[in-house]
Amino acid sequence: MIVTNKPEFKNEAKNMPFSKILLVEDNPRYANAAIQQLRPKVNYVVLVRDYSEAIDSSTNPDLDGMIIDCFFPYKTGSGETDLGRELVGRMAKSDPNEVRIQEGLKALGQLVDLEDPVAQKYARFVADLYYKPDNVVFRALEQVAKLDRQTATHAFKETFKLTYREDRDPKDYYSSLMKAMEESEANQPLGILVAERADGMIGLPFILTTSTYHHDILTQPIQNYASRKGWRLVDCGPNREDDKASPEFWERALRELSEAKEARERRIKSGRDWPPTYGPGSLLFGSPYDIQG
Repeated sequence: MIVTNKPEFKNEAKNMPFSKILLVEDNPRYANAAIQQLRPKVNYVVLVRDYSEAIDSSTNPDLDGMIIDCFFPYKTGSGETDLGRELVGRMAKSDPNEVRIQEGLKALGQLVDLEDPVAQKYARFVADLYYKPDNVVFRALEQVAKLDRQTATHAFKETFKLTYREDRDPKDYYSSLMKAMEESEANQPLGILVAERADGMIGLPFILTTSTYHHDILTQPIQNYASRKGWRLVDCGPNREDDKASPEFWERALRELSEAKEARERRIKSGRDWPPTYGPGSLLFGSPYDIQG
């Protein structure tokens, strides 16, 4: 085993499915579990714990796969969250349902007082369910709002206290992510940025992992984003964060990564994808233009 500033856990065995994997994991307990499970099956595992280390190590020319946690700091201990906040804003703008809800809230805010806590409670429900061109609900509110805003707000609250259903109220995922980042720098979904780098510029097989359940309020938008991109995400069951410290979790992660590698190789052979930009299998590997870390 070789330990450097960025730990590399080495296995000398031959014919491994992966030569060198980059593991992005900021939780020491999960990282240790991953190393124990991956070490017999991967020649090298390079462990990094935040975004800056991940980007620095991602150009290692020997990498042939990445396992990327969803949430981790920009630079451990720095408290910097600007990149995470910018990312969450971009995610919201790429979510068709959230875009539609925001358009509905904007239209609704022109008719009723959304500073009113009761009106605010119903707002996303109404924007999600009723905001459409020439919708009768919005047309009726427009007519009432011509009298005055206070009357329209009262009518809005009286109407929707009868029809509001909490189980149909769309969750505000992106505000929840913003709030979580205020509480801890480790709650930034920067795994998405590392995954975009792997998927695009670098061209390596990868998977995302999380100790949460994919329907949790912080993880669901990550799952949605990953699904739109066709990415793989390995999660835990509801209220089963400890699963990420289990051998079974990392066996599943390695299996998913192997499948991602095979799928990428098939796309390259069929001409539907490009080889990696650099590193093993790249068109430039070994040339003066291959980036060496």
